[in-house]
Amino acid sequence: MDHEAAPAPRLGRWIGFVVAGESIGFLVPVTGFALAAALGLQGWWAWALLVVMGAGEGALLGLGQSLALRGSSAAVPVGRWVAATAGAASVAWSIGMLPPTLADVGVEIDWGSPVTWVVAGLAGLVLLATIPVAQWPVLARSVPRAWRWIPLNMAAWLVGLVFTFLPSPFVDESTPGWLTFLLFAVGGVLMATTVAVITGLGLRRMSRPRRAGAA
Repeated sequence: MDHEAAPAPRLGRWIGFVVAGESIGFLVPVTGFALAAALGLQGWWAWALLVVMGAGEGALLGLGQSLALRGSSAAVPVGRWVAATAGAASVAWSIGMLPPTLADVGVEIDWGSPVTWVVAGLAGLVLLATIPVAQWPVLARSVPRAWRWIPLNMAAWLVGLVFTFLPSPFVDESTPGWLTFLLFAVGGVLMATTVAVITGLGLRRMSRPRRAGAA
């Protein structure tokens, strides 16, 4: 397909597919947490399980995104996009699960040290960048200056991830399993919607044809 002649991605279609893909995908690691608790997995065993489950989340997110872009000027190869997103999501989960895993195996983290906060901040930036950095080379085949996809996604995920932490104050060991699952599922939907709206608006702007004579 001629990408220049194709229309820009439709915002409604993008939001619908991305919310569906990420919402369903988020249930994969949520199931991983429940499975780890049921099996009594801790430490690096639980870490490994969540890294694998994270790849499943990324695959479903990537599938939703690639389907949303079909027929548009930003269309991407489904297989390559899904593989890149799944691998990157796995890396992101491997970073995100490090603090609780280190605590499980008895490694004390000195949160009073400025060095700890610097390392944590850098790790957070790497986590936010994993998915868009992996997707960037694929998107660059159809969207000019595709590097803009990286800061756009980092900002979107930074805002969206806030919703995944909202259920935490209301959940403890006495909370019924079904309620824990429901609260985090709602958080996942809110996260997915936030990310979809922000990235969808940005991607439409990135995909607009540049006017003749524009710098």
